[in-house]
Amino acid sequence: MSIDYAAETPETVEPAEEPGAAPSIIYTAYFSAVDELVEHVRAAETLNLGFRVESYLVTPEDAPDTNQVEFEFTLLSEQPVRDEERD
Repeated sequence: MSIDYAAETPETVEPAEEPGAAPSIIYTAYFSAVDELVEHVRAAETLNLGFRVESYLVTPEDAPDTNQVEFEFTLLSEQPVRDEERD
């Protein structure tokens, strides 16, 4: 029986994040009206849940020369940890 070892040892690999390290997603909703988005943000804050909001531009099919802002709201199971380096 023979065992061949690799000529070089692999570089140190950083451990992957622990499962469950990030809050889990409860649901995602899409809004075109800011009022609806604000309602969901207030509800999440009242329930002490985390959330993420992203905005993006959409070109309506019936008016290809214009853009409108829409929002993606993601409700999280808990408050996410704030990354101080990004602030």
